[in-house]
Amino acid sequence: MGFIKDAKRDAVVQEARRAIEEGRTVFAPRLNTPMSQHGMSGSIAGWAEMIEGIESAGWTMSDWSVSTDQKGRPEAYPLFRIYADD
Repeated sequence: MGFIKDAKRDAVVQEARRAIEEGRTVFAPRLNTPMSQHGMSGSIAGWAEMIEGIESAGWTMSDWSVSTDQKGRPEAYPLFRIYADD
């Protein structure tokens, strides 16, 4: 993984961990598309790694929404939850 992708993943995982420490039960980051993303179908660079990192911090993805930014590039809004044990 590249330096920028690593930094983006590490930053969002740190935010996810901080949200847990603050006692939050939902976490909703924005995942943007890298400027170098090609226009063909395929994996969005870094998104899978960010999602894996967030889930490894203790979150479970609950919902997912995708939109576009001002330049028409996709950006995702996943909603992660922590479910309290009953």
